[in-house]
Amino acid sequence: MRSILLALSVLVLVTAPAAAQFNLLPEVRAGISARGVDGGSNLFDPNRIGDANVELLFSAPDLSAWTVIGELRPHLGATVSFRGQDSYGYAGLSWTVQAPILPVFVEASAGAVARTSLFSAPEGAPERNFGCGVGVRVAGSAGINLPLGTSLVGTVEHLPDFGACGTPARANTNVGVRLGFRF
Repeated sequence: MRSILLALSVLVLVTAPAAAQFNLLPEVRAGISARGVDGGSNLFDPNRIGDANVELLFSAPDLSAWTVIGELRPHLGATVSFRGQDSYGYAGLSWTVQAPILPVFVEASAGAVARTSLFSAPEGAPERNFGCGVGVRVAGSAGINLPLGTSLVGTVEHLPDFGACGTPARANTNVGVRLGFRF
């Protein structure tokens, strides 16, 4: 255990000057969301809110070189349900475009999602299928930059299953609001 702590300490000391020049994790977002808003009932019903979300946005200068405008960043996130539904983790790329003068931005994200039902569903349940427990996540966000490196972000995400569960194609559309912190 001491050798692991010593190795980590040496690694921190060696990489500290480089970390000062390059910020690997420039933004963290956290917030709440409502699940299944495509079901046709009242979108603004507070009883629909049952998920908490955390997302990490990483810096990758080589990726941003590919975009003419905006910033292309890898992201890693998790949504935890407090209503007994599936929780899920996701990863992918986010493309953020800042308005030229206004403190407003828009963002498009795409990637993969892995649901907890992949492991927690009963043996033989369709949720254990690769196409049901692991799938695609696309999202769109609009936000406003606030003072002190914070932002308020509204997000709509869509998690389709393309009929891979042996049922007609289903999808889950969620809306949420998050507070972002830039470092």
